Amino acid sequence: ADFKAVLVMPKPVLIGLVSQFLLLPAFTFLLVLAIKPAPSVALGMMLVAACPGGNLSNFLAHYAKGNTALSITMTAVSTAVAIVMTPFNLSLWGGLHPEASKILKAVALDPLEMMFAVFLLLGLPMVVGMWAGWRYPRFVQRAHKPVKIFSLAVFGLFVLGALAANWRYFIDYVGFVVFAVF
Repeated sequence: ADFKAVLVMPKPVLIGLVSQFLLLPAFTFLLVLAIKPAPSVALGMMLVAACPGGNLSNFLAHYAKGNTALSITMTAVSTAVAIVMTPFNLSLWGGLHPEASKILKAVALDPLEMMFAVFLLLGLPMVVGMWAGWRYPRFVQRAHKPVKIFSLAVFGLFVLGALAANWRYFIDYVGFVVFAVF
């Protein structure tokens, strides 16, 4: 049903996709050039800008009495498109940045390999989830809440682990990052 909504209202979805995958990475690149963060921070900012929106936007759209169907459609379509566009944008914008491009070359970023990794992380779970929802709707309905709680817990542990492992960098850059995100 979410994908059928694209056919009903393609213009807002196209505007959203252009904004998400062309304008946001381009503006982030310009911001990075203007504020001159460390190359690794610049590359991280460009990576975040190249990623699709998530389920939190759906919740916020619903809570704000916005167009929830459009938000869900954008999340579904942008997640599918991200399989190609996230590696493309990171390679393009990261490669254009003088210092960040050195990091990309040092880690030997292979766009096809990255595209495969993004497919495994985003595309495969999305396809399996859609198939399971179609094939086993009652099971998916019962499992939704426990899986949601488990996912949030794993995400929280991931964030805490990353924060703990990079605490010194967090303290050094938190003010700068808050400014850049704002």
